[in-house]
Amino acid sequence: MKKIIAMLAMGLMITGAAYAQDAPKKDKKQRTEQRGERMQKQKKSPEEMAAKRTEMLTKKYDLNKSQEKKLQALNLRHAQEKHALHANRGEARDHRSARGEMQGSKARYEAELKDILNKKQYAQYEADKAAKHAKHEQKREQRKAQRGGRMQRSER
Repeated sequence: MKKIIAMLAMGLMITGAAYAQDAPKKDKKQRTEQRGERMQKQKKSPEEMAAKRTEMLTKKYDLNKSQEKKLQALNLRHAQEKHALHANRGEARDHRSARGEMQGSKARYEAELKDILNKKQYAQYEADKAAKHAKHEQKREQRKAQRGGRMQRSER
């Protein structure tokens, strides 16, 4: 009986020690590398961005050729507007007006997109957008909680 208890205790200790080991950490990129990758993404031309977005939406919402053609024109126009607004961003001192222009551009895009997609496709688009927004908010709250935890520790 003593041998069985000793064996169980030894097994529990070994199992506990195995679970206590740190998992190997993923290699994180330096911030400068991450920033460089973001800059590469932004250097795409409006035509490339429009083509990529059109292809993605066509596959995701199963658009027909007519819808794809209209969407390509809309995406190209929207990408050119965004590119122009970003190019003028340094010149604009009034952030509110620049933000208003961006929001207006987005609202026009959404209105025209609603005309292109049928009701079922647009409902799916809205659901995907809401899910993406909820996921973003959840991550934002997690980051906020982590920062709060770090600040509490530093105040001690």
